Amino acid sequence: MGETAWREISLSAIASNCRAVRAAVGTGTKIFACLKHDAYGCGAERAAAILMKEGVDAFGVVSLADAASVRRGAPGKPILMYPGIGPWNVDLVQDLDLTISISGEEDLAGWVLTGRPLRAFVKVDVGLWRNGAAPSQIARLLEICAAHGNLVIDGLYAHLSEFGVAGSSAVEQFARLTTLLGDLERGGRLPETVMISSSDSLLSHPEMDMDAIDPGTLLFGLTGSHHGRRSISVHPALTAIKARIIAIKQCGDSMGPPPALPGYRKDMRLAVLGIGWGQGLPRHLRPGISALVKGKRVPIVPPAHLEHLRIDITELPTAELGDEVLLLGSSGTDRVTLAELAAAWGTDEVGVSCGLGGNLGRIYVT
Repeated sequence: MGETAWREISLSAIASNCRAVRAAVGTGTKIFACLKHDAYGCGAERAAAILMKEGVDAFGVVSLADAASVRRGAPGKPILMYPGIGPWNVDLVQDLDLTISISGEEDLAGWVLTGRPLRAFVKVDVGLWRNGAAPSQIARLLEICAAHGNLVIDGLYAHLSEFGVAGSSAVEQFARLTTLLGDLERGGRLPETVMISSSDSLLSHPEMDMDAIDPGTLLFGLTGSHHGRRSISVHPALTAIKARIIAIKQCGDSMGPPPALPGYRKDMRLAVLGIGWGQGLPRHLRPGISALVKGKRVPIVPPAHLEHLRIDITELPTAELGDEVLLLGSSGTDRVTLAELAAAWGTDEVGVSCGLGGNLGRIYVT
């Protein structure tokens, strides 16, 4: 590649993570692989293709761009479109063969007016306070759908609150769902597929597996140090972030005094990398973070620029123009882990993977 920077994605890690999830939940629970945000930065088309080979039952996406990518990678597989698109997109919904989400009477009315035959899931909000209808509204939505022949309801799903102690507990939210399901069953309106568990609840609440699950971060090994009642061994799909040295400079007096910032010193040997915050690095890097060149740690010298980053190679005289520099990954006997990088960038593992720019190229490795 002629790129000055890129990320490396392990397809075997994605496949292995999927097998680990399947082993944990068994064959009786469907897996809706959540590939939002371009498969958490790993590339939705390639991720969908590998997950289809591993036997996932369906996919979940947020954007039409992701839906199109998944459809290219996984022809014929069901794709659940999370809330976010409207009836004005009905042509694309049908072209891509998507299952829509219904989360209120307003959007339901619009889909009904299209007159098009559509498949749908109803989304219920049991405590997330975001998308989805309140449990008290679900029976009414299902009645409206039943009264119009163009909408077929295949399932019902919810996502759990992430407010922690500031919101309802997972157990309380699950209780609201099970109460609703009991009411729907007694009324003869219980959909065939019910789903509530995503990655966190898969680890912490095995009792919530139900008919289907929609893991995302777990499939891409972005769970950090999360440990719950269920142990699922996964590995990060994002294995490396690399950039080339595009300039080397021996600093001297003719440049003026060193900037009064951490990391600068007189007569230092400086290298410039072809990566910056335009590719998703933090604009304000913390002092003391490092990168790997030829198996050796070298200091990263802030600040980051739109397309450039500095490293101090004074103690590494063998560094050369064109050398690969690892911000993440292994070189020699040393390694910058995803957890280490996330801490240095002031985010978490999901923040690193999803924060990388779409202009940062991908190389897929086994």
